[in-house]
Amino acid sequence: MSNATPYGRPEPTGAQRDETPPVDSGAVLAMLGDEYARAILKAISAGPLPAREIAERLDLSRATVYRRLNRLESAGVVEASVSYHPDGYHRKQFATDVDRLVLSIDADRIDVDRPA
Repeated sequence: MSNATPYGRPEPTGAQRDETPPVDSGAVLAMLGDEYARAILKAISAGPLPAREIAERLDLSRATVYRRLNRLESAGVVEASVSYHPDGYHRKQFATDVDRLVLSIDADRIDVDRPA
């Protein structure tokens, strides 16, 4: 039985629950090469926003925003939460899940990690 979450990342077990989840180096590097993903990260760096507001601020389609948000979330750099409003409505909002990333380049690989 797999311990993967719906987003493809393994569900933390044991000591991992207390650690910061890893980022997917390849996915992060690919997303940082995408101008829309970078714009979305910049928009949500000041605080959580719903996808609709991100789309309006950046003049992007919601489909484009959701695609990028899903990829960024799978890569481990964006997290979603649900906000509840007094009028009974609730919506998903997105925020960055990292403050900084560290890029390491070795002779045989490139890694992106969260700083300790």
